[in-house]
Amino acid sequence: MDPHRRNKQFIDSEVQGALARRMAIHWLMYALMAALLLIGIRWLVNPNTPLVDHLNEAWRSYGPVFIILLSMAPLFIYDAMKLSNRFTGPVLRLRRGLNELASGKAAEEIKLREEDFWQDIAEDFNRVAVRLNGSDGAKHT
Repeated sequence: MDPHRRNKQFIDSEVQGALARRMAIHWLMYALMAALLLIGIRWLVNPNTPLVDHLNEAWRSYGPVFIILLSMAPLFIYDAMKLSNRFTGPVLRLRRGLNELASGKAAEEIKLREEDFWQDIAEDFNRVAVRLNGSDGAKHT
């Protein structure tokens, strides 16, 4: 097992929660608009047919696709949470390091996972931390 593999997918509830909610809302709106479009097209082709008949026919024709579409939403949200770890993880580490420096403590070097975003920011932080910790790299508390 990869020692650098993340064990948790949901690490920043504020950011990742907002992202998950937004994705769920967008996915639901997409599914609703697609359903309305398909029903609207059926109605435009035959406007004299009662709406209930259009709804029933649309469900028979597109119901399975609609169910699959909705059932895939959790997979997309889960994948977005995994992807968001690549930026929320580094930000949480940077926040901890900044809090250490702000408290007058020596900050540990930030080492990000290879696939994480913002490697350059972590390198910049590490250079600043070395300078604030002392050029000899000695840790002080």
